[in-house]
Amino acid sequence: MVDKLRKRVILYTVIAVALVLLLLMGIVNGVNFATKDKAASQMLEFLAENGGTFPGRRGDGVTPDMGEWPDDQIMDDYWDQGDLWDDFIGGEPWKKRPGMTEETPYETRFFTVDLKEDRTVKSVNTGKIAAIDSSQAVEMAEKIEASGKTKGYEGNYKYLVTEIEGGKRFIFVDCTRDLQSVKDFLKTSVLVSLLGLAGIALLVTILSPKMVRPIAESYAKQKEFITNAGHELKTPMTVIESCTEVLELEGGENKWTKGIKEQVEKLSNLTSHMVALAKMDEGRTLAMKEVNLSRLVEDTLEGFKLGAEQQGREIQSKIEEDISIKGNETLLAELVSILADNALKYGSPDKPIIFALEKQGKKIVLREENFAEGIEKGNHKEFFDRFYRGDTSHNSEKPGSGIGLSIAESIVTSHGGGIKAESPDGERFVITATF
Repeated sequence: MVDKLRKRVILYTVIAVALVLLLLMGIVNGVNFATKDKAASQMLEFLAENGGTFPGRRGDGVTPDMGEWPDDQIMDDYWDQGDLWDDFIGGEPWKKRPGMTEETPYETRFFTVDLKEDRTVKSVNTGKIAAIDSSQAVEMAEKIEASGKTKGYEGNYKYLVTEIEGGKRFIFVDCTRDLQSVKDFLKTSVLVSLLGLAGIALLVTILSPKMVRPIAESYAKQKEFITNAGHELKTPMTVIESCTEVLELEGGENKWTKGIKEQVEKLSNLTSHMVALAKMDEGRTLAMKEVNLSRLVEDTLEGFKLGAEQQGREIQSKIEEDISIKGNETLLAELVSILADNALKYGSPDKPIIFALEKQGKKIVLREENFAEGIEKGNHKEFFDRFYRGDTSHNSEKPGSGIGLSIAESIVTSHGGGIKAESPDGERFVITATF
């Protein structure tokens, strides 16, 4: 039991830390990429506003699309203003943008392609990039034009399409360094996260015995108490039953002695069930052998068919022959008994009970189906909670302690299977055990 608890602590801790690291890694890398992408978008917008190039700078001379430079006095008036470039277009200074410095025009690799309305090439400018020649630039522009997109990435180049007189301008900025930086950062963050996760897993593995010891000790004491209490209760119950039989011999059976015997039997069954659950929870090794499950189910149901007939009901069985399983024969018979008893107690009195056993691929499926009144459609995993009863007052006239299906779940789990309870239509109640 302690080992199971330790493994769960380690597993859940590692999963929780992994999810947190994954979330943080996603946020950090997302912000990193968004920052680089925003910078590239701002650069494209700047180039689009300035005719697909950087404005001329002081000392560069006159360019054909800028007109004449203002005189030196005007240049000197703006030279020392921190928020303005010493750039002029038509004699007007251009305001400096965040993230741009005087070195930006020399660091930025870009190229442009202008296409006419008939998609013929108007002009190509690849003077600010060495990796792309004119034919490659035109090919990329034509591909983007055919796609109908106006912005995005083409390989390592972020592009922007703008309308110009008589056609379109395709502006490309080389983002190779930025994208490589994003990839390197992602690889580094993944590596650091994996190392951190491994370190936390190691620490939890080392510290887990101390972490689970108080819980394990409390759990062990609880199970020990249930087991010891079960054994201690057997003696007084046996004495009460014997005394009741003596009273019946002397004065005959009456409603009082009958009530005592019924309650003693109920308490005896409850005690046995609680002890059985405690033993299974302790993870004790079960005696396993090859069991003919088909024959076991049929033989076990025979004992309940007579009781069903006395109630005017029928137990129908659809058992596939020669299905074998490696398991504990006693517990598997107990499982079938619990399902049959549960159906007889809580199923509709005028409707049949159906048991089916079949192989579905490599799985063995045992199913019990009965009709029930007042059942809600959907899954009902609450029926496997200990002491759960549909009548929450616990004063139902129907016998039972609400612990039977909990035992059934423990039996199935101890055989490596799973069990579920559901109502597909609000009328039928189906319990399915899969091994």
